[in-house]
Amino acid sequence: MFVRYIIAMALAALAILLGIILGDYGPWYLSWFLGTGFMVLVAVSAGVLFEEQEDAANAARGPGESLDVSSAVDAPTPTRSAR
Repeated sequence: MFVRYIIAMALAALAILLGIILGDYGPWYLSWFLGTGFMVLVAVSAGVLFEEQEDAANAARGPGESLDVSSAVDAPTPTRSAR
């Protein structure tokens, strides 16, 4: 699966490079390619942030208590000892 992804990315980069060299629409394709990648990175980082908040909420709760979305976001931060 990863090899297919690398091959697809290489073909996409080649197509964009040809578009930049051969036509007026090249900058549009380049911005589309970079913008889509950036949007995916932002979405993934938001998902990771939510998972971390959920893990913190689970750690702050007892084993028998249920967890909902609002309590995951409002979870207390763990305290650290002063140095």
